[in-house]
Amino acid sequence: MKLNQMNRLLFMVFVLFLLGNCQSKEQNRDEISSLVINNLLNNVPDRNKSLVVMEVADLGGSYTGTCYDTFQLNGGNIGSTAYFNTPPGGAGGTLNTEVKKYAVSTSSCSDLGFASGTNFGSTSQRPNPNDLFTFKMFTCDPNNNPCAKSAIKAAGF
Repeated sequence: MKLNQMNRLLFMVFVLFLLGNCQSKEQNRDEISSLVINNLLNNVPDRNKSLVVMEVADLGGSYTGTCYDTFQLNGGNIGSTAYFNTPPGGAGGTLNTEVKKYAVSTSSCSDLGFASGTNFGSTSQRPNPNDLFTFKMFTCDPNNNPCAKSAIKAAGF
């Protein structure tokens, strides 16, 4: 009899855990969407053209980096600052450490020395899976395409 009650209790805890998890993920999507949409609605001119993420690769002063630009939400252009202020984009720089830095730049990724960009957008990156959220992504690394000094400086190193 006690084993049956224990099973029921465990089942209820499991169901509550699942419901709580689903709700928090939905709230995060809503927060990201509202940050991006708020930027659009307020018509705040965004002079920043790109989001630069640089990371120290080794003690020799090499870096790996990623740069994002050409942000679009459902076919409309949005500034890089809106995405930078979301948790996936660097949470407004609060995720910066001495090893990895996130920053927006008034230069495009190609102006910062990144060689080529590809259109990118996935369900995990979209503020809402139903939104068409895309951007161009550029990379650099010590082995294939060394990061330019302008990109390293733009990230805050």
